Amino acid sequence: MEQTAWTGVMMDGLPGEMLLVLAFLLWMVFGLILVSNPRNPLNQWCFASGMLFSVGALKEFIFYSLGPKLVQKGIWTAAFSNALYSVLSAVFYYLTMPTVVVFCLYFHRLGQTNRCLFRHLRPMVYLPALAMAIIFPCTRILSLQHETAFCLAVGIYNWCYGLAGTGILIHVLISERLSANFRQRSLAAVSLLVPLWFWMLSAFPYHALGIPNLSKVWQLNLVVILFVLFYYIYHAFRGGIWGIRFRRETYDWSSGKQVLQKNAQFVNHALKNDLAKIEWCTDFLAAQGASAREVEILRRSASHLKEFISRTQLYSQEITLAPEACDVGMLLQGLAEEHALAGTRAAVRVVCCDSEPLLCDGAHLEEALRNLLLNAVDAAGEKGEVTLSYCSLPNRRRAVITVSDNGCGMDAETAKYIFEPYYTTKNGEKNLGLGLYYCWNVMNAHGGSIRVSSEPGAGSTFMLLFPIKRPKRKKEAGNGADPHSGRGGRP
Repeated sequence: MEQTAWTGVMMDGLPGEMLLVLAFLLWMVFGLILVSNPRNPLNQWCFASGMLFSVGALKEFIFYSLGPKLVQKGIWTAAFSNALYSVLSAVFYYLTMPTVVVFCLYFHRLGQTNRCLFRHLRPMVYLPALAMAIIFPCTRILSLQHETAFCLAVGIYNWCYGLAGTGILIHVLISERLSANFRQRSLAAVSLLVPLWFWMLSAFPYHALGIPNLSKVWQLNLVVILFVLFYYIYHAFRGGIWGIRFRRETYDWSSGKQVLQKNAQFVNHALKNDLAKIEWCTDFLAAQGASAREVEILRRSASHLKEFISRTQLYSQEITLAPEACDVGMLLQGLAEEHALAGTRAAVRVVCCDSEPLLCDGAHLEEALRNLLLNAVDAAGEKGEVTLSYCSLPNRRRAVITVSDNGCGMDAETAKYIFEPYYTTKNGEKNLGLGLYYCWNVMNAHGGSIRVSSEPGAGSTFMLLFPIKRPKRKKEAGNGADPHSGRGGRP
């Protein structure tokens, strides 16, 4: 009887060892994601999702390959194997997709934008799982898998979660398409969505439609997970993925600037104390009739350190925005005139500019543009030219400010690192390597990004991309407002 039961359950598919390999690969991929940043909840919940995915392969290996051998040796009974399979299947069917949706909520940063909603929504995501466990008990999944009602219910249950999670990820990627972190977040989304949707398409339709010959198509996830593993390693050796980059250093793509801020605060505190002593000694030596040349060297060094402290504090601190409608044309024209009055070597001119105001922090934008303009003038040289432009594209929901020069340009390898703090190719006391990092920080705070196009000998073009949000419709009526005036309610 036991042998007949085992034979009836067995179906063609991958050898049991290959199912174990599939589980191992899932542990490897999602383990790498966790190790890349173990304290980040985003990585933690992605790891949890991967572990739950691996239960699907693991239960098949235990039930079809390991179980019969243990039953024959008398280590456990067929009834225990059936119960274990049912419980593991319930964990796989009921908990995997809710965990994926919680990961998507973290990906959406809902915990930062609406903590109250997030705190209540996270446990509520698992309520349908509880309902499924009550309707279809966890210990009866093995027998229930042959019933159409159960297959339909489980398929609809998981598909609803899959569509909800995918919708959240796509919404995030669309809304952050101009963000400096867009590439990292899109890579993270793809690495989860590919195996998720292959499993969704291969695991459930055949049950609901009663197609017996496709019962093991889901095992081709082995090939999909191999693809994801190579995808992960490939991008880890290039621009980085999931917060890790193998080629140069490990970094936190979601909050790495906190390290720079702490380092800057520590260095500035230490320098200020010693700088006060140097200035006092310099004044004392000057009063004692020391050589004017040596005193001047000390004063210049002290002045340089003061500027270093001031600029490091400005460029490494958290960007706090005070957005308002900014006349970009007037700002660009003012910067061009400023450089003309200063007698810079390169000619600076505004080539085109839309009249549409830009909602941004004008002070930070001006400082960022000043950094870009100084770099462009320096690169353009004696007879070079720098052009400024501003274009508002409301239909594409973006605005673009460009700073272009016809100077020396740079190669692709240099362009990879120019936005990293303290990276500079220039010589001189005033070149701290923080200007472009500050520009990147400003654009990231605006939800936009900064991009560069450059070739050696062909100049460089820096583009500041700002998102333009669609204006919200005003609500009608309420609080005594005239519903026909067009001004009722809040905007």
